[in-house]
Amino acid sequence: MKNGKKFFWGILFLLAAAAVIAGQLGYLKGFGFWSVLLSLGILGLLIDGIRKRSWGQILFSLAFLCIVNAGALGLERIAPWPVLGAAFLGTIGLNLLFPGKKRWLRHANAAGISDNSGAEEYEISQEEGGSESVRCEVSFHSIVKYLHCPALRRASLECSFGSLSLYFSDVELFEGRAHADVDVSFGSMELYVPANWRVINNVSSSFGHSALDESPLKTDADAPVFTVSGDVSFGSLEIRRI
Repeated sequence: MKNGKKFFWGILFLLAAAAVIAGQLGYLKGFGFWSVLLSLGILGLLIDGIRKRSWGQILFSLAFLCIVNAGALGLERIAPWPVLGAAFLGTIGLNLLFPGKKRWLRHANAAGISDNSGAEEYEISQEEGGSESVRCEVSFHSIVKYLHCPALRRASLECSFGSLSLYFSDVELFEGRAHADVDVSFGSMELYVPANWRVINNVSSSFGHSALDESPLKTDADAPVFTVSGDVSFGSLEIRRI
């Protein structure tokens, strides 16, 4: 996966180099040097958004392409705020019409999850060997959840246009290892993990932010390993120790 991303961005940089030469030769009249470079970078985010089927990343990448090249494309009258407003409203509509993943609805305080809401979308499944997987999704509201799981192997966490705070204080990792896949778009997610866990943050961010609290860090060689990967688009992910 990392090699694929390096190849992808390497191709974009080569295209940027070619665009610089083409601009100097007069083949890109109306497009400035910096607008071409920015457009290529935004184009990379657009293609990445299409790959992940992230409506927000797709529409806002298109919006920024229009803004950066408004003069050359004759779009000065609708850039920037009308374009950004249309991207925002379009993202909401497409997320409602075409949710990226299947959703489950369960009653609160069942299957090992407690929270401050009446009902939420989540699922806990039993896997081979006695391990468990967790799926939790939040949209258009704010939720605090406390997870109770004696043998967690994997977690799938999604937050869009809302906020999710998930506590792992009463969780044991299956055979000392577990993996969480996160998807945050236009929202915020906070994961509270025990201080003795060794956390590996492999999350990629597009117009977003992800951070791991490294202090206090008191883990030894045989500490449980919790790997977090996924994507943050126009949002934030904070991994905090408790």
